Amino acid sequence: MHTDTESKKPTGSANYPAGHTDLVILPTDADAGKAFATLAARFALAGHTLTRCTSPDGAVMYYAGRWGMSRALPDLQAAAQLLTHIGGAA
Repeated sequence: MHTDTESKKPTGSANYPAGHTDLVILPTDADAGKAFATLAARFALAGHTLTRCTSPDGAVMYYAGRWGMSRALPDLQAAAQLLTHIGGAA
């Protein structure tokens, strides 16, 4: 039977060793995709749709819709604000 006498508890220190790579420095496309998917799901739970359109020059627009009417939104922050306004924010 092996008995470990050392305590292997985290120290709680933010002093990471060299080469530590768990922190995100710049947001990636995957982060934006996840944020959009999360907002789209929250819109769906509130009975609305959230769609994303990308133009050939790379500009992204978002559209929130319900009952055949839609509203153009310039970014995900505006979408989150609209979600709060319609009562869909948790």
